[in-house]
Amino acid sequence: MCTSQLAFGFHPSRDIVATFDAARSSSDGGLLLVRAADERLGVSAALAALMPDERDGRFVRHTRLEQIRQRLYQICLGYEDCNDADALRIDPVLKTVCDLLPDTDDALSSQPTLSRFENAIDGRALNRMRDWFEQSYVDSLDPSTEVVVLDIDSTDDETHGSQQLSFFHGFYDQHMFHPLLVFDAQSGQLASVLLRPGNAHAARGAGTVLERLIRGIRRRLPRAQIVVRADSGFCMPRISERLEKLDREIGDVDYIIGIAKNARLLKLAATAMAEAKSIYAERKHTVRHFSSLAYAADTWPVIRHVVLKAEHSSYGENPRFVVTTLRSFDPQHIYDVGYCARGQCENFIKDLKNALQADRLSCSSFKANALRLLLYSAAYRLMHAVRQAAKDVGSQLGAMQLDTLRLRLLKVAATVTESARRIVLRLPSAFPFAHAFAAIAAKLAPASSA
Repeated sequence: MCTSQLAFGFHPSRDIVATFDAARSSSDGGLLLVRAADERLGVSAALAALMPDERDGRFVRHTRLEQIRQRLYQICLGYEDCNDADALRIDPVLKTVCDLLPDTDDALSSQPTLSRFENAIDGRALNRMRDWFEQSYVDSLDPSTEVVVLDIDSTDDETHGSQQLSFFHGFYDQHMFHPLLVFDAQSGQLASVLLRPGNAHAARGAGTVLERLIRGIRRRLPRAQIVVRADSGFCMPRISERLEKLDREIGDVDYIIGIAKNARLLKLAATAMAEAKSIYAERKHTVRHFSSLAYAADTWPVIRHVVLKAEHSSYGENPRFVVTTLRSFDPQHIYDVGYCARGQCENFIKDLKNALQADRLSCSSFKANALRLLLYSAAYRLMHAVRQAAKDVGSQLGAMQLDTLRLRLLKVAATVTESARRIVLRLPSAFPFAHAFAAIAAKLAPASSA
């Protein structure tokens, strides 16, 4: 660490000197909230219990639990690379929340140690971790929930180098992985995540993931309605047929899925589009008409209910189609309230990728990258819990994106002192979010001490 003095001469009456020698201090004092969320949710403990460990116990310095905590907490703080561990492993706050004593010479795992940790994963452990991740979402649902809306989507994770199963994807025009994500539309919770090869179709594996979640939700919520929403990339016969089969078997399973334009649909929509064009020519403002169509593609075994949005504006014609099992609702309500609301899922994906850097999948092994994606997703769970706690206590922080939340709550200076009985973290008296911080900490405290 550089300890030389820095001089600044902008003050009118005093010299200003900066040094880098503050004892036992950290710029990440808000990490206490993340650890509190972890204690409440049990994320690190659950993942550590499922992580294989074939090391000789006589020579183990860092337990799997400590390593998972270190990795998750660094991601929450914005340190997404294992390389960051070399500088952070002696941070007194990070050591404290990973159950080390801040004043000892013991340090957390280094980058090479964390790399070995990531590459120790195997397929069975990955499946167990994924199953726990999904089940913990299901278990978190309030038993009184009447409607669960699942937004399923895919995203691109560009790759660089020779990562295993990195392939060129023509639509994205890049070499990449193609993760599959499922979010709870109402809460923003990440329900499931699956890393797939770069050339995978958007809907690959979607049916299996959705069926696992839907069956789990039905066991938890016997009378709730379950609605799946997706864009046209998921409008595949195998997806709709699987969801319809689930509806027949367990009841109250519906879907709203975009469907790409084709010649037959455009022909069916021709009258409505012509009317919209005529009205636009007369009034010179955007015209939107909604109606329902009975439609069956050649690959569909049955006729399905399709909602048409016939729109004409200054940009020209803009017909849109949505296939759904919700036949009793007004077409405009299905499109505007039901389908278009899935755009919020893009913000959840932005939080995962931009705030937590979940696209930093740079390991050579596909399994190691799959573990990384699970760890980024687990970090999302922790940060989402902090944000939800902020929302529950009425703080404006509850409406912020995760990177802004991190800047406001986690990036706060702290000095750390250790005595025989306790560890004290002193946060600044001028901390602008001190009251919200205290309220969120109380919200995240264990029920017995809240």
